[in-house]
Amino acid sequence: MAILVATSLIPLFLMIIAGAFTYRREILPENSSSVLNGFVYYFTLPALLFGTLATTPFHEIARVGYISGYAAAMLLSYLLMFLISKYFFNAHYTESGIRAITASFPNSAYLGIPVMLSLFGDSKEVLIATTLAIILPTLVIILVVAKFSIHKADKSLSKLSVVGSISFSMLKTPLIGCAVLGILFSVFKIPLPEFLATSLHDFGMASVPCALFSIGMLICKQKMKIEWTKISSVNLIKMVIHPLLATFLFMFFGVKGNMLLMGIVLSGMPSAALSCVLAQEYQTLEMETSASVLVSMILYMPALFLTLIVASQFGLVFK
Repeated sequence: MAILVATSLIPLFLMIIAGAFTYRREILPENSSSVLNGFVYYFTLPALLFGTLATTPFHEIARVGYISGYAAAMLLSYLLMFLISKYFFNAHYTESGIRAITASFPNSAYLGIPVMLSLFGDSKEVLIATTLAIILPTLVIILVVAKFSIHKADKSLSKLSVVGSISFSMLKTPLIGCAVLGILFSVFKIPLPEFLATSLHDFGMASVPCALFSIGMLICKQKMKIEWTKISSVNLIKMVIHPLLATFLFMFFGVKGNMLLMGIVLSGMPSAALSCVLAQEYQTLEMETSASVLVSMILYMPALFLTLIVASQFGLVFK
């Protein structure tokens, strides 16, 4: 178990360290972190989302209970962190949105597949649970982009014009537009050539090293003035509250057995590096977000052990 978790996390830390080393040695230009994040935001991540959604048969993933529990836990975690940030830390709505996505967006796209296959084996249930855990966080991206778009909208326009403007703005956002397009491909069963699906996946997986490499550069680039109260709040919700909410909601929606345990494990994964991409894209809390993601990765190993130990006490064991 220890080897499994360590081998999944060590590559993440090495990518961050490589970015920090590169910045310290001035191997790349100073603005390289912004360039890498732009590459992820506009190209690789949209490609991964589209490819995953377009090649996932809609009827195979329509598990209402699992989808409802996973999505509800994620959205409640988002709302809780947003309210804490806004009213307890007196933060601006943009800052609250970035903290909220960091506290609710699990890194299932990168860690999900290796961890789940190692724990539960190569089964159809594992692939469905993991695929949904990669797809459903798109809801949080939509929520964040919508909030930012509403704030920027011209208040002199009519409500219908504002809604239309926001909808068009969201569809133009690479992440949202490609996700919607991928869903349409899945619903209408439009086939993607195998070579194209493979190419999109391979290209999209470049999101992970690029985003993590950029985190390392960003940590070195900015002064290490970390507000531990805020970072601790984000990680308390991400690593403790989020999986607890997922547990109760999965049970409420009737999810049982392996799907229940898999959903809990996937919900409790550390914050996704995408949070850092969005923070830099909107030039908000870049340093704090990078630190929060890094801390969540450090906490993940003991958190996973604790999750599996507690789950076993209630008769939930991976098979």
